[in-house]
Formats: sequence, C-alpha cells, structure tokens
Amino acid sequence: MSPRKNILLSLLPLLFVSFYSFAAELSVPSLEMASTGTITNGTFALSSIAQADIALAGGYKYGGLLRLAFTSRDLEKTLGYGRTSIEPVTASPTAADYNALLDRFNNLAALQFKLAKVSARQPFELPIEISYFIGYSDTFCSGDDFPLLFGSSPIGTEFKGFAYFPQGIGGNPAYQYNGIHEAIGTGFQLSLLALKNIIPMLYLYQDSAFINETTGIPESGRYSGDLRVLINSQYVKFEAFAGATFPYGDFGMYRGGLLAYFSTGMGADFLAQVGIPGWESGTDLKVDNLYFLFEPRLAIGLFALHFTLFYHPVRYLQLVNSEERGATDINAQLLIGNIYKYRVQGGLESTLNLRSSSASNSFALRISPFISAVTEGIRWDLKIRVDPLKYTQPLEMADIFIGVRTAY
Repeated sequence: MSPRKNILLSLLPLLFVSFYSFAAELSVPSLEMASTGTITNGTFALSSIAQADIALAGGYKYGGLLRLAFTSRDLEKTLGYGRTSIEPVTASPTAADYNALLDRFNNLAALQFKLAKVSARQPFELPIEISYFIGYSDTFCSGDDFPLLFGSSPIGTEFKGFAYFPQGIGGNPAYQYNGIHEAIGTGFQLSLLALKNIIPMLYLYQDSAFINETTGIPESGRYSGDLRVLINSQYVKFEAFAGATFPYGDFGMYRGGLLAYFSTGMGADFLAQVGIPGWESGTDLKVDNLYFLFEPRLAIGLFALHFTLFYHPVRYLQLVNSEERGATDINAQLLIGNIYKYRVQGGLESTLNLRSSSASNSFALRISPFISAVTEGIRWDLKIRVDPLKYTQPLEMADIFIGVRTAY
C-alpha cells in the first residue's frame, strides 16, 4: 500500500467525525475533578483525580450517540509521565522496574470508548423506542433517569463520587458506586412509551461486565436479560428491575432491586435503594450480596438534615470485590441553604466508615465543614475534613478537598 493511501485511510475517521459533528451535538454529560491537599512529613501536597464523559449525539426520531470517557487516577503523575520517556532496558527487568512501568501505565490518561448507541423513536408511529447499543448503557436504580425522562427535580443521593470514594472500588476511580446495576455489553433495548408516567424497558445483551481474571478482558458468550420499570408522580417515584445471566454456574446468575423515593412536599423526603446486584443460584444468599442505601432528608426553612446509611455489596457490576465485605458508611449532613433554590449551601458533615471482616475490624471518622455553590452548570464543593483520631499528629489531622462537577 502506498504512503498516500496510508495517509488517506488514517484521515477517514477524522473526516467522518468532522462531517457528522455538523449535525450533532457535542456535550459533556458528566465531568468531575477533585483535589485533596494533605500534610505528610511536614510537606503540604495536592493530589488530583478527574473523570469525564464526552458525548456526540444527533437526531431525535432516529438518533445516534457516541460516548467517550476520560479518567485519571493521579493527575500529578499524569503530567509528569506525559513529559518523560522510558529508556530501553539492557538487562532483565526487576520487580521494581515492572512496578514502575505498571504505575506509569495506570496513570497515563487517555480517551476511551464508553458507548455507541443508535435509537429509533416511535418507528412506524408505534409507542416504542428501540435501541442498539455497544458499551456502558443505562444505570438501574440510581435516580439519574427521572430528571432525564420525566423532567423531575434530582432525587439521587449525594453520597457518591470522588468526595466520598476518591479511590473508587478496588483502587480504580473509574469504578464507582452509582445505582444497583448497569447494562454493559452489546445488545438491544426496548422501551414502551404508551404511558406518560410509567416506562417499562427490556434489555437483551451479551454481558461484557464479566472479566476474565487471567486475561483481563470480558468473557464472551454470557448473555443477560433485564426487565426494568420506572414510575413517576409528583410525590412518589419508583423504579424496579430484575435480570438474569446465562450461562453462569449451574443455574445462572440473578439480580434485582428497587429504588423508592417519597416526598411530603413540605420538606420531608426519603430515598431507599435496595437490591442484590448479583447472586449465583445454588449458593447461599448472604448479606454480602446486598446493596442497601437508606437516606431520610428533612428540611425546615433554611436548614436541612440528611442522613445516609450505605452497606456495600461484595459483588457489583458482575465483579467480586472481597475488600468490600462488611463495609458500611454512615454519613450525616447539617445543611444551611438550598443549592437548588439559592445556588449556594454550607454546613457540617460527619462521615463514619466501618470495615468488618473475618480478619479485623476498623473504622474511620471525618468531621467536615463545607460550602457548595453552583455557577453556570458547574457545582463547586469545598471541604475541610478533620480526622479526630489523628490527634497525636496535629498537622496531619486535616485535609482540604476541592471538587468540581457538572450540575445540569
């Protein structure tokens, strides 16, 4: 093949994206950045992480969606590694050499494919929507879809993201708790649009969430089906789903869950997310299988109190995370102001992390005064987090957290 042909072929994807972008909308549905400042051995240092989704969407009746994701575990390392190169080795690499290379690989930030989706809305004037997707599709029981589908106010918990889980799950910031399950793979989605405030959905897909521990790539040949329904009203919102995966074990893998939100309309709200992200039939059903988040909210005038209890599941998004066994978080917020009304709020927060396993028990406590504000679709969070258990090291008792995320 001639050099001219090689150049033309390399430019084709760019030309396609440029042509398509004239009829499409480029947006950033999700953006979150966070920096934590700590004093260690007398030195103040910042550590930063970031994640973002970039979406290219077009059309209403017959629409396409392409979503890319960016995640960095340590932006300071990313900046350094991006300006240095690796020298060729002249001898067999040691364990230290290998770990240094692994650290470099894990902290090189790049755009990655997340989702490609094509939808046909109301084909042949039928009250349905059919979608073909490849990648990370919808999240179940997170509450995020109610504003998108019904135009309601946000109802999801604030107890998620880098502010509470800076290392993600298992040390991966891109792997975060959000809802009970997510359809990941290649397949079809069918939504019934006949009813205004009730939307049933059916998902059939090859499940790519199962990762082979030896190769690190998804296991082909596992197929999943999920039935999901969302019900919306002014004061009550409800979502439930049930699903199964075959083949898995002797009789398959099963899951299910529900989200319930109740509001009195006078300042008292309640959110619950309860479910089983994964259970292999034929095995004992234990509390380790449970995803449980309980969050009552009370507002009186300018003041509000939010209480969150979150019990972590061992299996989440089809991966087993043994370090999450017995993990429980308890969070209490005293709020002054309302960020949805006045675009600013502050208060005091205390967070208790309990970890209980067969080997040992531990707990961590943080008390945090904070202030949050919304400016032009961006939410700013500033916290000073104090760990009173580090009283023997006064300079290391506190850290500073600065977080920025989209707030559409």
